Amino acid sequence: MSRRHARRVVLVALLATGHAAAGAPQAWVTNQGAGTVTVVDLARREAVATIDVGKSPAGVVASPDAGALAFVSNPDSNDLSVLDPASLRQVRAIPTGNSPLGLAADPVRPRLYVANWYDGRVEIVDRDKLAVIGHYAVGNTPAGVAVSPDGALLAVANRDDDTVQLIDLEAPTRSKLIKVGRAPFGVHFSDDGLQLYAANVQSDDVSLIDVTMQIETARVKVGDAPYAVSQDARRGLLFVTNQQEGSVSVLSLATAREIRRIAVGDYPEGIDYSTVLDRFYVASWFDNALFVINPDTLEVEAQIACGDGSRAFGDFIRE
Repeated sequence: MSRRHARRVVLVALLATGHAAAGAPQAWVTNQGAGTVTVVDLARREAVATIDVGKSPAGVVASPDAGALAFVSNPDSNDLSVLDPASLRQVRAIPTGNSPLGLAADPVRPRLYVANWYDGRVEIVDRDKLAVIGHYAVGNTPAGVAVSPDGALLAVANRDDDTVQLIDLEAPTRSKLIKVGRAPFGVHFSDDGLQLYAANVQSDDVSLIDVTMQIETARVKVGDAPYAVSQDARRGLLFVTNQQEGSVSVLSLATAREIRRIAVGDYPEGIDYSTVLDRFYVASWFDNALFVINPDTLEVEAQIACGDGSRAFGDFIRE
């Protein structure tokens, strides 16, 4: 039985016994205005907890790659909040550099990577020691970060340089700068690790990057101010939040074209996909909510209330 199918079987069993809250997928949504994280039970589509964190939380990683804990970046208190899913509380704050934003968990090593917006570096956090143990020098105003599924590469969006930097995690002195559109922000590896996608906020497009060749192969026009990206590998689709348009662009990866634009809330930012529930979730900053998109119908089917200033920039679904 595949891991994905097994997760679906577990969810069906939980729903049948009335215990969905204990094991259903969750969204961990950073609320920048409130200084909190809202934990959402995605099967019940309701908030189940609110956790106080640092100042102006933005980035988050709560996926299985993060291990037993979840992590949140707090740009205005220059630290990471370490959250315990069992007790639903903050258990530690890890000091970082200046204005941490994007976060990514390493699927191979017990590490996190944190983009420091004003320092021109990505810090390395040891998840066992809960401490910063080093850093990589990168470009100007690093925003989103992502690790390839095999743990070989770290991708960094250098917003003010209009580049994506690929760092070899086995030989970190080797890195490649790839020119993309204007002001790249969110980055996302394909499930097979062969493609990388970068949302370019100021040129209103998405760069498609061949990871093996380490070159940009296409730019696809989307809506106003694309911010974050998530993939539907089974359907061959890419979902992109358009921050200043209040929409999500849906791209066909087979044709490298936009096929649909879905209206969501005001100022959508983070987007993530649940393999268990087969749904996409979009955090809307100005609506203080999470929007649920059905990838079969390409329509919004629900809105879930969160806290003030919902951003959820990163891998915010835990399942």
